[in-house]
Amino acid sequence: MKQFKRLFSLLTLLFVTVVMFGQATTTSGINGRIVDPSGKPLPGATIIAVHVPSGTQYGALTNGDGLFSIQGMRPGGPYTIDVTFIGYSKKSVSDIALNLGESFVINTSLEEASTQLKEVVVVGARAPVFNSEKNGASINISSQQMTIIPSINRSINDLTRLTPQANGNQIGGGNYRQNFITVDGAQFNNAFGIGTNLPGNGSPISLDALDQISVNITPFDVRQSGFIGASVNAVTRSGSNEFSGSVYTYMKNQKYAGNHVGDATFIKNPSSYQMEGVRLGGPIIKNKLFFFINYEMEKTVVPGPQRVASTPDSPPDYPNNIARPSVADMDAISQYLKDTYGYETGPYQGYSFESPATKFLARIDWNINNNHKFNIRYSSSTRKDPVAPSTSVSPFSNIYTNNRQSMDAMWYKNSGYFQ
Repeated sequence: MKQFKRLFSLLTLLFVTVVMFGQATTTSGINGRIVDPSGKPLPGATIIAVHVPSGTQYGALTNGDGLFSIQGMRPGGPYTIDVTFIGYSKKSVSDIALNLGESFVINTSLEEASTQLKEVVVVGARAPVFNSEKNGASINISSQQMTIIPSINRSINDLTRLTPQANGNQIGGGNYRQNFITVDGAQFNNAFGIGTNLPGNGSPISLDALDQISVNITPFDVRQSGFIGASVNAVTRSGSNEFSGSVYTYMKNQKYAGNHVGDATFIKNPSSYQMEGVRLGGPIIKNKLFFFINYEMEKTVVPGPQRVASTPDSPPDYPNNIARPSVADMDAISQYLKDTYGYETGPYQGYSFESPATKFLARIDWNINNNHKFNIRYSSSTRKDPVAPSTSVSPFSNIYTNNRQSMDAMWYKNSGYFQ
C-alpha cells in the first residue's frame, strides 16, 4: 500500500509539472485591503466586481487581515466595484479597466453608517505602469490602440515593436525565437523553426479578433513559466450585452511601387494585396450567454521573375534582365511537354503568383453563475505561399554553371510549388 501511495504521489507530481510547463496568463484580477477609518482591518467585507458591458459578476470576502483577491477576471472593462460591510456605508469604484495579466489594487476604508449620510462614489484612475504590484516590466496594448496604430502586416509582430525594450521582434536583447507567444493561453510559437516566429506567415489570427496584448519583458510571475525570453500573451474579443461589429478592407497594387533604379528601368509585373473582413459580437441571452465571430479573407498577387528570354534582336544581357534561354527554346519545350504528356507549363515570363488565405474565429462565453464561467473558442487559418524552384544544383551536371534561378536559366510558372 505504501508503494502504491508513493507511485500515486509521483504520478501526481509529474502531471502537475507537465500542466505547469509553458503557462500563460489569459485573465486579470483585483486585490487589496479594506479597513475602517482607524486603519483596522474589516474581516468579512464583501467585494462585488461587475463587468459592465456583459454584466459578468465576480465576488470575494476579506480575510482576518482585511485582504481580498479576485482572480480569473475578464481583461478590459469598464468595471464597477462595490465594497460593503454591515454597519458601514457602501463604497463604489467605477470606470476600472483591467490590463491582461495584471492585478488592479484597491486599498480603501469604509466609513461608519452613522457618520455617512450618502453613498460614496469613487471614480478610479489607472494605476501607474511602474508600481510595486507589477511582476516585471511589461506593456499592454488594448483593442482601441490596435485600431489606431498603423500596421504594415496586420500581425502581432507589428504591435510588439511598441515595447521600448524591443528591437523589432527581439525583446530585451534576446533572439526573437525565444519569445513565448500565446493566444487565449494556447501556444502560437513557430516550433518548426522555418519562417517567422509565428505560424501562418506571421498572422494566424486577425488583429480585429484580438482584445488585448500583453508583452512581458522579464516576467517573474509564477503563472508564467516553461520558457525563456519575453512572454507575449494575447486574448480574443468576447461578446457583450450590446451588438457590435465592423466591416473592413485593405488594398494595394503595383502602382504603389516604382520601377526605376538609377538609370535602369524594369518591367512591373501585376501585383496586388486585397483583404476583406467582418466581425460581429453580441448577446445570445443578456448577462448570460454571448457570441463573437470574425472572418477574414486575403488575396496576394506577387510578381514572378523580372527577367525575359532572349531573342535574335535582344541577345542575353544580364544587367538588363535578358536571360540566356531564348524565346524559341522556351516555346518549343512548352509545346513538346503539352503534346507529349499533356502537361501545361504555364508562361515563363511576365507572370505573377497568387497567394490566397482565410482566417476564421468563433467564440462563445457563458456566465454559468457568479462562481463559474465558461468559454470555448474555435480558430482556423489557411494560407498558400508560392515558392520558386530550388537553387540547389547537381554536382554531376555541367549544363549550366549556376542554379535554376540564375540568369543562365528560366523556369515556367507551373514548375514552382505552394507552401
